[in-house]
Amino acid sequence: MKIIVTVKIIYDPEIKPEVDNGILNYKTAKRMIDPIDEKNISAVIKFKEIDPSVVITVICLSKESDSDLLRYALDMGVDEVVFVKINNYDESIVDGLTKAKMLKRLLVTEKYDLVLTGKSSSDNNSGFVGSALATFLGWRQLYCVCELVDKKADQLTARCKLRNRIMTFVVKLPCVLVCEFDKSERSVITLNPTKAVNKQISVKEVNKLDLTRCSCISVVNHVVPKKIRKVKVIDNVDTLMTTLFS
Repeated sequence: MKIIVTVKIIYDPEIKPEVDNGILNYKTAKRMIDPIDEKNISAVIKFKEIDPSVVITVICLSKESDSDLLRYALDMGVDEVVFVKINNYDESIVDGLTKAKMLKRLLVTEKYDLVLTGKSSSDNNSGFVGSALATFLGWRQLYCVCELVDKKADQLTARCKLRNRIMTFVVKLPCVLVCEFDKSERSVITLNPTKAVNKQISVKEVNKLDLTRCSCISVVNHVVPKKIRKVKVIDNVDTLMTTLFS
């Protein structure tokens, strides 16, 4: 069984950026793996104890300087890290939908059984990559996944938590999981640098994927025309009732 976990590199949410002329300056801020994605990695490694044949791949799309941060994922015990280098990376340009399109191109070239994405992102809560990716691939999808239970043949058993209710689902593979694991999952794995000694980070350049930037979407700015609004003063209940129901 081949599992891929999407990872986003963000600025440390616990460190306040500097303010330069009223603009947030992140140049000196620390970059890190999104804690939400780190919990996903921990949960998958824990699931591998149930099925040792599981092969775990972590994939990240970001700027070149972020690639070394992914060695942390190798230390956690994943089998492979694929880093997609985006030239002239700009968060405002490479949005979640564009990343989902890039991931789709990569996934169709390899046969994966399961994809894990975060339900939200720690920096801006724009975590819709999983839903978009499932749509592009035409795969099944589970939302708010909180536990991976079992895997038999081409089926996965997982639990989802929504509005304080936990429901167990059996879903056929391949499938995309939009996850929200408990905080306790993060502390399950003990880092072991020896796990990463013979492992390398595979780097791919985004321009080799022959992608266009959200060519199927156009943005239209609608301007509300200026109109004179008439105001009527209502000074008692009788006038109010007459205005409403006359």
